[in-house]
Amino acid sequence: MRDRSGPRAGPTPFEVYYDGGCPACRREMAHYRAQQAAVPIRFTDVVAEPERLAAIGITQRDAIHRLHARDEAGRILVGMRAFHGVWSRIPRYAGFARRLEWLITSRAMEWLYARFCDLRLPWRCRGGTCDLKAARPTPTEGR
Repeated sequence: MRDRSGPRAGPTPFEVYYDGGCPACRREMAHYRAQQAAVPIRFTDVVAEPERLAAIGITQRDAIHRLHARDEAGRILVGMRAFHGVWSRIPRYAGFARRLEWLITSRAMEWLYARFCDLRLPWRCRGGTCDLKAARPTPTEGR
């Protein structure tokens, strides 16, 4: 789903880049969107709005492969750090995110999420709907 609220004045909101071609991903982001966030969060479907990725240097294939986010300072968060960024901005999940940050952003959890993404991508891209060769993780992911 597209964020149809139009441009926002003021500081850059936290922005999540998710795979709108994935039914489970769409449902999860719709759930987060329905929550009352403490700060504005823009949810960008990278299938519907790939042009938003060019300005921040993320390929559409990388964004389909793993969840990405851009925080208010312009830092790019990938994988579990992106999830942590979303959760910490939604009061319903903020306590969980704060207390379990050490686990959510751990190497072990990032490794598990990366393996899940590696398994999900071929399923998501079956039938030639994505270019699998170009969707390999970037060198900065998982750090």
